[in-house]
Amino acid sequence: MVVIPAIICLIAGYLIGSIMTAVKIAKSKSMDIRDCGSGNAGSTNVLRTFGWKWGIICLVCDCAKGALAVGLGHLIGFIWMKLDYALELESISNLFGCFAMLGAIFGHLLPVFYNFRGGKCVAVALGGLLVLAPLELLAAVAIAVILILITRMVSVGSVVGTLLAASFVIIANWGDIPLMVLSIIIATVIVAAHLPNIQRIMEGRERRLDRIEWERNAAQMENKEDTFSSAEASSEVQSVDEAGTLSKVGNANEAAASQS
Repeated sequence: MVVIPAIICLIAGYLIGSIMTAVKIAKSKSMDIRDCGSGNAGSTNVLRTFGWKWGIICLVCDCAKGALAVGLGHLIGFIWMKLDYALELESISNLFGCFAMLGAIFGHLLPVFYNFRGGKCVAVALGGLLVLAPLELLAAVAIAVILILITRMVSVGSVVGTLLAASFVIIANWGDIPLMVLSIIIATVIVAAHLPNIQRIMEGRERRLDRIEWERNAAQMENKEDTFSSAEASSEVQSVDEAGTLSKVGNANEAAASQS
């Protein structure tokens, strides 16, 4: 009986996926990433808006969500196998890992904590497949990185890399139905999420990665934060000065009243 633990893995994975790193980074700067740039709550938009350092942090954290979900699925599989000795550890762990990752994918796409406005799931898929099928993933990532460097469009690498990763996983793991189905679902979800990007690519309007652009945006954000901090400090100083002036006036009035 694996229905109950499979449902637990789905729910747990969904909740993990619903933790949006991009939204939290933007919130720490009093902004909503979904109102900036492309409006996507992902690492590319964070990179363009806040600079490469924050973009890398977002990418790593989103990848960690996928890996954590799969790891949790494996743990639940191990525990469940101890309760049912008829099950094989490897097969049941992979099954529950796939369910947990599927939950994380949909959690990132439709996060319950953020009004179901999420990202495009590429980083989450990277993290999950790094645990489930590392060699196939790395081969696809290498090709995707080359495409990004050539075209300077992350969307091209994301879409092509996803399709290649799904193909490699299916070919290398033929017969592993859960992993094959998961790969197809991941590819479908990510390509569907990138349909507007594909349309812009066909029309020649897709944005390209520009180092000068993201460094300029990051500098502007830092300047805004410095300006805001300076304004707050000036306001505090002004308040202190006003309080001191009022205090002096009050003391003077009291002295005049006592003399009279």
